[in-house]
Amino acid sequence: MIKGSINPVHLNLPLSRQQFDELTVHLVEATKAPVQQAMEDAHITQNDIGKVLLVGGSTRIPAVQAKVKSLTGKDGFKGINPDECVAVGAALQGGVLIGEVKGLVLIDVTPLSLGIETVGDMCTRLIERNTAIPISKSKVFTTAAPFQSSVEIKVLQGERPRASQNKSLGKFRLKGIRRAMAGVPQIEVTFTIDANGIVNVAARDLKTGKAQDITIETSSNMSESEITDAIKDAEKYAGEDKKFREGRETRSKLRGLIIQAEEIERKLIKEKNKDEFKKARALFKEPIKAANTALRGKDDDAISVAASILEHTISEFNKE
Repeated sequence: MIKGSINPVHLNLPLSRQQFDELTVHLVEATKAPVQQAMEDAHITQNDIGKVLLVGGSTRIPAVQAKVKSLTGKDGFKGINPDECVAVGAALQGGVLIGEVKGLVLIDVTPLSLGIETVGDMCTRLIERNTAIPISKSKVFTTAAPFQSSVEIKVLQGERPRASQNKSLGKFRLKGIRRAMAGVPQIEVTFTIDANGIVNVAARDLKTGKAQDITIETSSNMSESEITDAIKDAEKYAGEDKKFREGRETRSKLRGLIIQAEEIERKLIKEKNKDEFKKARALFKEPIKAANTALRGKDDDAISVAASILEHTISEFNKE
């Protein structure tokens, strides 16, 4: 409507195919990322695709059809009405939900990965994005400090390896775990997602049987745009995240090697094998000292070198 006018104004403007394509090129290009992401999530290549269904009126646009073919290697299948597909699909889904349509199964998936925070601001995933639900997965963790009597389980949702850059869904504390040296307790963490998308996270000390859990009913309350932004951030910072993850993994490996070397010494003391203990202490003293020094610093290369030296020292000791 033009201001001051009570009558609608119609605009009829002929456009050439070239002009139309130039005006819509950004919209056509916007289809690239979702298609590539879908193929990546499904772990398939162009050779694995049998048929491409084009759904929606805009798929009649030649430029859209050409873009899809360039991405998938296949011409769009024309044996369906693109204007009716969504309506038919929605009707079928409604029929399944109320029990009138039989023989079809609706499979829901997790929109983003789920995991817990571990040492060094790491997000350790247990359930990957796009995993079909219902699902239950478990993983065994251990303590990071000696003689811990409890551990805090922080539940996270997101695609970044750094815990602080993901969404926190909740946390709980498992108390009464067996007090022992770092790396000894075995704590099993289990993620269970039911058909309604409700998440239950449980932690159990495999030695004492002590257990605690938390139920999260709002794990998927992120909007579509928030989920898309989370995925885009993971792609945008992939290089930076890879470097962070590799650095944290090397640190974790070095901590494990220190625990392994110290456990060898403790075992020899228990066995009262003084000669072997003296030999181990002489071999491990400097590598362990260097490892602890490296862990206090921020030089990933120094940590990697320390890990290699300590790993080699342990290997050499075990050979003799």
